[in-house]
Amino acid sequence: MKKWFVVLILFFFSSSIVSAQENNVKKPKNIISDSAIIIDSKTKSILYSKNSTQRMNPASITKIATAIYAIEHANLNDEVVISEKASNTEGSTVYLEAGERISLEQLLQGLMVNSGNDAAVAIAEHTEGSVQQFVEKLNVFLKNEIGVENTNFENPHGLFGKNHYTTAYDMAVITSYALKNKQFQELFSLKSIDWSTEGWKTTLYNHHKMVKGELPYPEVTGGKNGFIDESKHTLVTSAENKNLLWSLLR
Repeated sequence: MKKWFVVLILFFFSSSIVSAQENNVKKPKNIISDSAIIIDSKTKSILYSKNSTQRMNPASITKIATAIYAIEHANLNDEVVISEKASNTEGSTVYLEAGERISLEQLLQGLMVNSGNDAAVAIAEHTEGSVQQFVEKLNVFLKNEIGVENTNFENPHGLFGKNHYTTAYDMAVITSYALKNKQFQELFSLKSIDWSTEGWKTTLYNHHKMVKGELPYPEVTGGKNGFIDESKHTLVTSAENKNLLWSLLR
């Protein structure tokens, strides 16, 4: 049975219900996002678009780009030494301690499941030597290898920056590219994972309610969400359905 793959990107400020009908994808009537897009990632067909080329601050969905760059430019089995800078990163964390050694694969799990900003910095430093070099090379990669034109990242985690921006369309293209990679697919679909480091032993649960299973959408195959005061909520969701049936709660 042939399936279609859909990537949904939403930038939004409050919650609402959006739906598309089976075999007849209609424009949702009540999306109140500033910017949104739904694309078929296989054909790149745009199924719905609202201000999708408007520059927005993406918050933690930035980590999608960080993850796929690291996967393609480093080895998941690499041992990463956590720096003071990484351990002191503000915002959401996985409580990394300076000097401890963690595999790149585990850091990517902490990045995508618990949205660890400290993990993002550790990944960047390990992959390219410094956050600055990582971001410079990431932007070149996004432009030259993935083909986006309205994206510029100042950091690997998504904390606010005046020149840290992307668009719903660009994020759809970036995510579609990333989802061709099986290792990224596995990270993107994780519902939870046992976490054990020097500073924290727990079970991490995906913050994306549809991925975690709190909301009954079996079509959903993965996702990443984010929030900072300057951008409010951001969301990326992937789903599969042979009829492009799509229904979601934002």
